[in-house]
Amino acid sequence: MKNFATLLLLVTFGLTATINAQTKKGDKVPGYVIDNSGKKIKGQIIVADWADNQIQVKFFKTGSSKKTVYKPNQLKGYAFNETVLDCTGKKTTRLVEYDTRKSDRPSRMFGPTTVFMHKEVTDGHYSLYCFYVEVRNDVKNPYTYSFFVEDEDGNFEKVDEENFSAQTKKLFKDYKALTTRLGSKDFKLKNMDRMVEDYNYWVENQHDTNEYRVAMKN
Repeated sequence: MKNFATLLLLVTFGLTATINAQTKKGDKVPGYVIDNSGKKIKGQIIVADWADNQIQVKFFKTGSSKKTVYKPNQLKGYAFNETVLDCTGKKTTRLVEYDTRKSDRPSRMFGPTTVFMHKEVTDGHYSLYCFYVEVRNDVKNPYTYSFFVEDEDGNFEKVDEENFSAQTKKLFKDYKALTTRLGSKDFKLKNMDRMVEDYNYWVENQHDTNEYRVAMKN
């Protein structure tokens, strides 16, 4: 029993350490904001939940203990370093980016439509943003989400469950290996980030349009 108790204690400690290794709501982490003149200001950011991250950012400039709360109309965007565990369980850091963009609706009732949007795909022909909308009085499904795709010319188009088929066929029309898979398993709305990455990979490499290749990770 003594050995079992010791083992249980070690397992519990290990799980706690694993959980604590990841960035969570309320943590103060390294990051920066970009003001409307394009200047990057380094400091620390308090991580919030998905809703508050879209509405405001709490920022401490490097060398200052004063907290500044910025709204989307006051910045071009912001970013912070998030600690996560990779597929092997190893601790790693990734940059989480938010850009100020105009949505078709507010993320919360009566809120502004100018919001901070999470930029999920940052490099290539298309950039991809994920946007959440709060659903009141629905505990099981507290929000809905959609995506916005931006091309190199600045065109900004929404993709959601209702227009998924039409929009993705238009966006990916040149890459036959992708368009023929749309709507099947692993090629639905929830898979937009991977599809955009794979399309960008095809645009860059111009391999056979009938051959599907998965984007190489850096």
